Amino acid sequence: MLLLNGLPIDKSIFFAPIYQAIMNDEEYTPETSSSQPEKGWWKKELDRKRGRNRPRTTMGVDQFMKEMNQR
Repeated sequence: MLLLNGLPIDKSIFFAPIYQAIMNDEEYTPETSSSQPEKGWWKKELDRKRGRNRPRTTMGVDQFMKEMNQR
């Protein structure tokens, strides 16, 4: 806590937008950038790197056990 007392909040990259919103009597809403990757992007990337071409599908435990017993 002692170290945080000397922290210049208005010059901080993290706290400056929040501080400016408070000073302007506004509600702070973080900017959402459109450059964020889509949900589950890493699974697609791993599939691409490993050469998997078939799409992923969800499977129940019962269906999985049936397929394992058939093999």
